[in-house]
Amino acid sequence: MGISELDVTKDWTTLAESRLAVYRFLLAALDQPTPAQHAWLESPAFRHALEQVCEQFDLVVPRNNLAAADSADHEARYIACFEVGLPTPPVVFLASHYNRREPVTAIIHEHKLFYRRFGLNQATDNGAPADHALNELAFLIHLDELLLAGQIEEESILRARHDFLDRHMSRWPAAALSAAKDNGIPQLFVILLGLLAAAVEEDRALSQSELRQHVQERT
Repeated sequence: MGISELDVTKDWTTLAESRLAVYRFLLAALDQPTPAQHAWLESPAFRHALEQVCEQFDLVVPRNNLAAADSADHEARYIACFEVGLPTPPVVFLASHYNRREPVTAIIHEHKLFYRRFGLNQATDNGAPADHALNELAFLIHLDELLLAGQIEEESILRARHDFLDRHMSRWPAAALSAAKDNGIPQLFVILLGLLAAAVEEDRALSQSELRQHVQERT
């Protein structure tokens, strides 16, 4: 069952938990490469989880082996796909790269304001730009964790999620997926980017419904 099949007017807790499962999986799979991550990507547990998550979005996982041969090869593939290239890497993981209408400094500053407003300072302290995909994923995860914990007023979190998705996160994954296909990057990364694009698009639509429903119940 995809998260869009939930009754969003009745079960926001289940929706948040479903989003967390998807985004935590993507964050772990797209994170900076390590030997431990490569071992996970090679494992039957990873493939089973990938198939389960992709099934929620009607995406197919091919039967062939997706992981690199070893940890060094995995790291080299990751760097070649996402970190180096002329004039840019084959797939850029920065939201500002896909936003031609606003200055990069303004985009990064707005990301930092979102993070600081909700106490996610580590998203700007990990060495990557604030608008990096991994930081954006971490922020979406953080918002659902706050929502489930009841630590901040619900409507404030809902508005932040809606605005962040609309202004930033939903604007680039589809373009990144297209670039991945055009540049022939490894199949594993294409699948993960396809999953990211589908999840973010669905999240954006559901967040609009979620916020609208919340406002209607309050008025």
